[in-house]
Amino acid sequence: MKRSLPFRVFQSIFHAYGHPAILSTHPTTLEITTSHELTQRGDCVVAVKSSRAVENLPVDLKRVLSSSTGRGRLQLQVGPFEFTVEGKGDPRLTFSHQTDLVVRKSGFTSDRTLMIHANKSSMDIPRDMVRLLQDPTSRVTVEISAIDGGRP
Repeated sequence: MKRSLPFRVFQSIFHAYGHPAILSTHPTTLEITTSHELTQRGDCVVAVKSSRAVENLPVDLKRVLSSSTGRGRLQLQVGPFEFTVEGKGDPRLTFSHQTDLVVRKSGFTSDRTLMIHANKSSMDIPRDMVRLLQDPTSRVTVEISAIDGGRP
């Protein structure tokens, strides 16, 4: 009987903060930024002052998500609330943006993209949680994990 090896999960946990201008109303994207400022145009932004952008995520995490078999999960935790979004990796992802990290429901990629074909966007975050994300004193825990779905 052949024994399969367990999947290896790669992860990164870091923090960001709320901002009064967070709307969290974009239907196809979710963004976290290292920027301290935010305008009303940033309707996909869910947290600011992040200690990480897509560029400085761990190499192993980026390697898995740059594979067509890579699967990712981004989990936000603030106060009593948790929100999880899952998506896919892609060989076109470069992870080179220095300030932003974006999850997309579409297949569009850019230097800011973490995952594509996600199952949720910023507008799916419960409004009670968004109210906490609008508080600049709210500390948001961000956990990103990835697994290679093509491994046995």
